[in-house]
Amino acid sequence: MKHAGWILDLYHKAGQTVIWLKKTDGSCVRLTDPWKPKIHIGGSYRDLLDLACRPGLENAIFVEMYEKAGDRERSRVLEVEVDGDQEAVVLARKLEQFGRYSKFRFYDIDIPSPQMYLYRKGLFPLAFVEAEETSRGVSWTLKDSRESIDYQLPPLREIELQIKTEKIRKVRSFEDKLASVHFTRDKREMLVIESSDEVDKILGLVQAFRAEDPDVIVTHGGDSFIFPYLARRAQELGILDQLILGRDISPLRVYEVQGHSYFSYGKILYRDTAARLLGRLHVDQRNAYVSADCGLEGLFEVSRTCIMPIQRASRATIGTNMTSLQLYHAVKRDVLIPWNKNQPEELKNSRELVIADRGGFIYEPEIGIHDHVGELDFASLYPTLMTRMNLSGETVNCTCCPDSVNRVPELEFNICERSAGIVPLSLKILLDKRARYKAAKKTVVDEELKTLYDRRQAALKWILVCSFGYLGFKNARFGKIDAHIATCAFSRQFLGQAAALAEARGFTLVHGIVDSFWLHKQEATRSEYEDLCRVIRDKLSLPISFEGVYRWIVFLSSKMDSKVGVLNRYYGIFEDRTLKVRGIDVRRHDTPDIVRQCQTKMLDILTKARDSNEFRLLIPQALKVLEKFVGTLRDGSVPLEDLVIVRNLSKNPDEYTHQVPHTIAARHLVAQGGSVHAGQQVSYILTSDRTRTAVPPEVVDEDTVYDAERYVDLLCSSTANLLLPLGYDAKYLRSMFKRTEMKRPAAPQELCITPLLFQGKTTFGRPV
Repeated sequence: MKHAGWILDLYHKAGQTVIWLKKTDGSCVRLTDPWKPKIHIGGSYRDLLDLACRPGLENAIFVEMYEKAGDRERSRVLEVEVDGDQEAVVLARKLEQFGRYSKFRFYDIDIPSPQMYLYRKGLFPLAFVEAEETSRGVSWTLKDSRESIDYQLPPLREIELQIKTEKIRKVRSFEDKLASVHFTRDKREMLVIESSDEVDKILGLVQAFRAEDPDVIVTHGGDSFIFPYLARRAQELGILDQLILGRDISPLRVYEVQGHSYFSYGKILYRDTAARLLGRLHVDQRNAYVSADCGLEGLFEVSRTCIMPIQRASRATIGTNMTSLQLYHAVKRDVLIPWNKNQPEELKNSRELVIADRGGFIYEPEIGIHDHVGELDFASLYPTLMTRMNLSGETVNCTCCPDSVNRVPELEFNICERSAGIVPLSLKILLDKRARYKAAKKTVVDEELKTLYDRRQAALKWILVCSFGYLGFKNARFGKIDAHIATCAFSRQFLGQAAALAEARGFTLVHGIVDSFWLHKQEATRSEYEDLCRVIRDKLSLPISFEGVYRWIVFLSSKMDSKVGVLNRYYGIFEDRTLKVRGIDVRRHDTPDIVRQCQTKMLDILTKARDSNEFRLLIPQALKVLEKFVGTLRDGSVPLEDLVIVRNLSKNPDEYTHQVPHTIAARHLVAQGGSVHAGQQVSYILTSDRTRTAVPPEVVDEDTVYDAERYVDLLCSSTANLLLPLGYDAKYLRSMFKRTEMKRPAAPQELCITPLLFQGKTTFGRPV
């Protein structure tokens, strides 16, 4: 039988691959393909021959594959078919032990079999296909393209699922009884199940799933609580076998809710165990990366482009999604994927290390406020350099091209001339599609289509942003620190050349960081900046765009030393009155609303300034905003929800030795039956109760009184973040609001700040 439709979900089950197809008539069909994953083992021919004779490896065969991405000749390796992913890991560990951890090299061990199925079959999620069921399995005909930007998606039925519990404690737990179930569609509540009997509520949920037959279920906490909770309650009530919410006839599993903590870009993060609904798509926005920022449109784009099953793509890190794209290109080339990466850094002497370990192009900002500064941005600079210069783990210092004319500046590393690297190949589709989405967004009139294109390009941008850092990541399959170093070297060379071109045309470099320039030229017109961009594009063949001219821009100094500039903390307003901020409180996810509101209102006032002189004149008015917020805090009228602070835990609560607010709050949650792990976010309110100085919102009661003075400190610190280059540090601002000296701050002109307002240049000291 033939079917036409879109690949919605797939997974490995009972030694075969199950694929759910969303057909053109809106129905779903379950297809099964007797396909099993294969692992590969390298070693000496004699050792492999002995291994093939062992019991349990009767189906092993010899095949010719490339063991490394840079190999020019195939190697003879052993191929073994296994029943599933878990069996692959178990077998590999046994054979590794048998070979005394030195005889054999293992490949294709930990690649999820649904992904490998897509790679081998040349398919991808949400691809439009024709599938024919035959006696030997499923025959596929692809009718879609990953390169397309105007692809058609199936009409998906989407609901949002929420539950409420009858709390035993202040924090909800698995012991609570189910109070009600809520279904929402298009932000409107469509169904509420709240009968008196708990069994009826759970079975009513099952019936609602059957009746509505949703394709996409969106939750907030579905992985960490909702589905594990429902399974526990169903088990306790003896109806677990009836709790079938997926399209596959399998009840929801009862499992220990134990995610894992991991280290990424200097932070400890936490990921919950995934609760999958077979045949449907469960997207937990609290455990999502792409969809949380770019919506389902961005998630579907990443899943299609990177060839990652949707439910896995929604929870995977950006690096994992990007890796999937690299694995696909490796499989296409018959390159084996190592179980444990083994590409060490090339040995360097001390001189080479000094030259190599310099990072990208950095020009420290001139601290303070500047008028008429133009900003130039290089679009996806590092991914572009990696693609254009063929920078990949196997291409930098390759053994096949020692005399290559392509060399890394300053370091003289050779770069492969014979073949494109896996990393550049993977980046090409991301760069091409994002450029096409951005171009299309500028030309379309339809606002919905414009939003769609924007979300898709934003999702691809996240992957491109991470691609450079991932190139040097120790666990990147096809990365290598030498390729990372080479990318930095090319960046320094090209940006140095671009800066020289700008200076030759009379521009002064005010600040430069990695892929952006801030330039100043007295009375420069917009066309002069655009001409400079054209010159850079023509001379260096780099994608560069002119972002605009700022009326004024403030480059901020370090909180620790007011004479040291910070690379990524600034704010300014363009000539079209668009505000751009980086690194200040309004941009931070952990900022309490009271601080965000105050800083936003201050910026609303300051952005009325047309130049730096007007900016200085508006400072007293901005400080009145601070005064008003301080007064509101002190009279006790601020809602508690505006005072919530969010922090990440770098350890488990019981591992902290110091009593800092977020650990105190975490321990309160644990005491109330909550589950808190390293990498999770903890919310809390600062209180005046010395026995519990930080209280999670979940355990707030009518006796909770916030600590106004600690929040005043936060407001003063936030204001100093804006005005430190103008002479206002946190200590001075705090002195304006000493409770012992005055109930309300004095008027700005009485604080002797007027001499500062009319100075023509930045002053770093405190106002005098």
